[in-house]
Amino acid sequence: MNVKEMLKYSVAGSVRFSVVNSVWDSVEDSVRDSVWVSVRDSVSNSVHDSVRNSVRNSVDAQILEYNYDC
Repeated sequence: MNVKEMLKYSVAGSVRFSVVNSVWDSVEDSVRDSVWVSVRDSVSNSVHDSVRNSVRNSVDAQILEYNYDC
């Protein structure tokens, strides 16, 4: 194998490595962002539901107590 062939294979290997790393980084970032958004939305919805239900139950209890006193 001469220097020209070695250089050709070296460049091809470097380009292939660069493309694979770029694609892998893109997929990794996309998956990480997707999981983060999913977890964030799930926690946000859970907290929102919990607060809403707590407030609703408190208001309902106060209404029942008021109606019972009347």
